[in-house]
Amino acid sequence: MAKIDYSKIFIKDACPTKIGGQAIMDGVMMRGADRTAVAMRLPTGELYLKTKMRKPEAKAMKVPLVRGVVAFAHSLVDGMGTLMESASILEEYAPEEYEESKFEAWVNKKFGAKAAWNILMTLALITAVIISVVFFVILPTWAVNFLKTYTENVILLNLIEGLIRIILFILYVMAIRCMDDIKKLFRYHGAEHKSIHCYENKEDLTVENASKYYTLHPRCGTSFMMFVLIISILLFSFLGWPNLLWRITSRLLLLPVIAGISYELLKWAGRSDGALVKALSWPGLMLQNLTTAEPTDDQLEVALLALKSVLVDPETIEIEGFVDKDGNIVRSIREEERAKQEVSEWEKDVKANTLLNNQLSSKDKEEIAAAGDDEINEAIKFLDNLDSDGYTLVASDGERRKIVDIITEKEANEAKKRTLARRYTADIKTYENALKWGQAALGMIENGRNEAKIIMTYATGLSDTEMITRSKELMREDDFYEYEKRISARVEGMPLQYIVGMQEFMGLPIRVNKNVLIPRLDTEILVELTLKEMKTRGYEKPTVLDMCTGSGAIGVSIAYKIEDASVTMTDSSDEALHTAMGNAGLNKVNRRCSFLVGDMFNAISEDAVFDVMVCNPPYIPTAEIDKLAVEVRKHEPLQALDGGADGLDYYRIIADEASSHIKTGGILALEIGAEQGEAVKNLLKAAGTFKDIRVFKDLAGLDRVVIAERI
Repeated sequence: MAKIDYSKIFIKDACPTKIGGQAIMDGVMMRGADRTAVAMRLPTGELYLKTKMRKPEAKAMKVPLVRGVVAFAHSLVDGMGTLMESASILEEYAPEEYEESKFEAWVNKKFGAKAAWNILMTLALITAVIISVVFFVILPTWAVNFLKTYTENVILLNLIEGLIRIILFILYVMAIRCMDDIKKLFRYHGAEHKSIHCYENKEDLTVENASKYYTLHPRCGTSFMMFVLIISILLFSFLGWPNLLWRITSRLLLLPVIAGISYELLKWAGRSDGALVKALSWPGLMLQNLTTAEPTDDQLEVALLALKSVLVDPETIEIEGFVDKDGNIVRSIREEERAKQEVSEWEKDVKANTLLNNQLSSKDKEEIAAAGDDEINEAIKFLDNLDSDGYTLVASDGERRKIVDIITEKEANEAKKRTLARRYTADIKTYENALKWGQAALGMIENGRNEAKIIMTYATGLSDTEMITRSKELMREDDFYEYEKRISARVEGMPLQYIVGMQEFMGLPIRVNKNVLIPRLDTEILVELTLKEMKTRGYEKPTVLDMCTGSGAIGVSIAYKIEDASVTMTDSSDEALHTAMGNAGLNKVNRRCSFLVGDMFNAISEDAVFDVMVCNPPYIPTAEIDKLAVEVRKHEPLQALDGGADGLDYYRIIADEASSHIKTGGILALEIGAEQGEAVKNLLKAAGTFKDIRVFKDLAGLDRVVIAERI
């Protein structure tokens, strides 16, 4: 069995979303917060795109377990419907690639296109359910019934039944995988997963970026099916081994319960990367090796098109038609149909006018033509092509096509203008509308609505209450400019903390800018453990060295929490140290803080010693920098991140020199990377000047802090 690199699936810095998708015939369907998008590459090479607004989410989707049943039913119905819709699109726009069956032709003729669609979809759904029940419920249960003569062990019988069910499912997948159409479907399935991985890792949605990710994803429907199969084994074991009819009935009745539990497990797997989640996800990921395949660049392009099409402003109109790879309309089907209808109405008007007037005189036509209206001139061409009795249009197909194209192009351009008109104009720049615009612009960012409100508060200086009471007022032009500039920066990936210049740390306000790292929750663990150690040792007027201080968050917090502490903060960056000085003043601890510039221990005198040394040095391996989230690698200072080839360069310096500047019995507290605990511990052991070296984990169970005592 292939070995899985879990770090490429449960990606630590990824931001899980509710974006979901499905592979379809020659394309991908993506489901966003407020709309779905179907993108296909037709055999002609054209890109087809259709977006559709989603109905508001049912209240049941907020109830744990119940939402799993609702989601399962929706995915069954919507999934089958979308798959059939893609086949219908192929039939309409690439008929040479799709052959209509005699039964489909008969249903279409007998009941009409719309009714035929509903009938065929219902029959397909019923057939799929019946086949699934027969092969994956009744057959395994019936087959195991013969083993009862060999064993009465209920758990063993249910286990065998479950294994047969899993084997049948795997054999089914392997069998259909041999079909050419299914092979293509599975490649699009892989493209869907790669695209979502790319988005959740906050990378630009390009083929190059998406191609480097796995085709496996923890929130896949295939994993959901495997969860269903495994959980069914566990639940059915509690039912004993009654007669065949009751066993089949009980299994069908328990399906909603199993679906509910499986859904919750799938959601958990999508937002966690613990050992238990990885173990539970392993069977589903293995099965995904069968249901996904490496896509071509063209297929990735289609998946990315579908994804981009659901990451738009809520006000963006629905579209249907042929587009370029960026989603710009080349030919709108909806507008074209509307144009055809207008032409049809136009023809009726022409006929009616001709019958009433018999025909226009040459002079009348010259006067109309002089008006210079292209559409009127085209109407005259229609009149010229009428028979003398005014009843029969003799315009050629080419001429008719030209009229349709003229109106279509005009309507498509108008539609495009409506699509792109997403910014508020001067006359409606109220606080309320500007906030809505900002929330729409940040719609693809998790917690984007709240971030837009925070940016609005920062740009305008208004409180939440004032935002409500003054919502209908027009914004000042300079306020709107500042707000728009910061919203645009956030869309481009700049962290919110840099935009508003502030981050809370240990309950204190800390100013941040591009010269310093944004203080993280992980670093609060370092401070809390250091404070606990200091309290346990009962230091009086402790002296503290905060090396690589950056924003000063660590040193300022310790000075604030321990009123008699003296804190020295050092950094190699003048700009960073200036920021730390400002934060000490902001939190009124500057009188007990001193600031020294220099690289590591060069910043302090050779005879300087402290009770406590605390440090959060750069510890990211150089090769890993490019894999960090866009917000980090493009905006936070590189020199505060890069820890050398293995991420341990600064810990080696600390292990060699720290003991010279820590009093006997004093403590050294270091923040470390998630997999650096043993390595840093060994470096301190090798120094021979530290004892009681301990590694502490963060809330996610990862190595985060090392604390040691100076011998």
